[in-house]
Amino acid sequence: MKKLSLILISILLLAGCSGKRVKVTVENALQIDRIAETVEIPLGDIRAKLGEIDPAAILVKDARGTEIPSQVIYAGTGEPQSLIFQADVRAGASARYFIASVTPQAYEPKAYGRFVPERYDDYAWENDRIAFRIYGPALIAKDGPSNGLDVWIKRTGKLVIDRWYADYLAGKNTYHDDNGEGCDCYKVGRTLGAGAMAPYVDDSLWLAINFETWKTLDNGPLRTSFRLTYPPFLVRDVLVTETRTISLDAGSQLTKVTEEYTGIDNEFTVAAGIVKRPEGAPLLFPPEKNAIAYRLDGGEGGITYVGTVLTTPATAVKDISDHTLIVTRYNPGKPLTYYTGAGWSKWGFDSDAAWTKYIDEFSQKLASPLKVKSK
Repeated sequence: MKKLSLILISILLLAGCSGKRVKVTVENALQIDRIAETVEIPLGDIRAKLGEIDPAAILVKDARGTEIPSQVIYAGTGEPQSLIFQADVRAGASARYFIASVTPQAYEPKAYGRFVPERYDDYAWENDRIAFRIYGPALIAKDGPSNGLDVWIKRTGKLVIDRWYADYLAGKNTYHDDNGEGCDCYKVGRTLGAGAMAPYVDDSLWLAINFETWKTLDNGPLRTSFRLTYPPFLVRDVLVTETRTISLDAGSQLTKVTEEYTGIDNEFTVAAGIVKRPEGAPLLFPPEKNAIAYRLDGGEGGITYVGTVLTTPATAVKDISDHTLIVTRYNPGKPLTYYTGAGWSKWGFDSDAAWTKYIDEFSQKLASPLKVKSK
């Protein structure tokens, strides 16, 4: 009787006050486990079952009745667009989840980003695995232009951006040194850094300068996203504008980048690139993986691994004087999405093989996304 009562209580809690719920089935066609992988459901699909609901009162539970963190995505529109949560689905299997109109608990943020005016207009973002930043207009007068991507390696699941900046600016310590949680030991300069993209025309990279405007779109607990616009820059003899929409989900080593260019009417080539250093070396992948990777030996500071994965077919991989590039085609009017990021030998990636396995599996997951059904 006691066991039966517990089951009934679980069912009531799962269904919520209205008694209605959305059943979500997540299927994994790959023969690799998909752990804490983000799935997204349009809010319209949820409303079709539950009716008009308060976006602040949406709860997700797994098949055992355990509440799991979720986030309503607004994408900077002011109106709720979709719901995300992170699913665990074993190789070749499926998993069930349930959504109800119930107020969830407050979740600890695992993804966060912000504009940092106190540090020359940086925009910085992070999750529980890795951190990034990109340079704003105030830095040009000090260091010159750079639209490359900087990476901060971490060995803590805590969010560190605000504290690292505050300590640095207060003179307590510098985030360029590892104080037990990681550091910014990656040098960008006038390069693409850790996987930024640029037009690649006439066998040359055409680099923009620092971003001009920014807008935060969503900010945790599972995803942070923002949009940057860049002032016009020359590609050959044509002025081109660039917009980058960037997001990062909890648990991922790679940040998502969506590029939009205007000014060139015809299809042209673009390249995502990783800057080369004397102490670094590329890690090779078969062409069908649409990926490049690089190892950067920091001596006692460990090895920083960088990797970039396209969602469109690569037309070439090039090793030029200062970059390893992966090249693809850009069609005007069609945003181009890819992923780039890093890992560290001191936290999770103790060998070249560990990093290339991660990039390989990431590529497989992009090619075979989780299949989500709701009813």
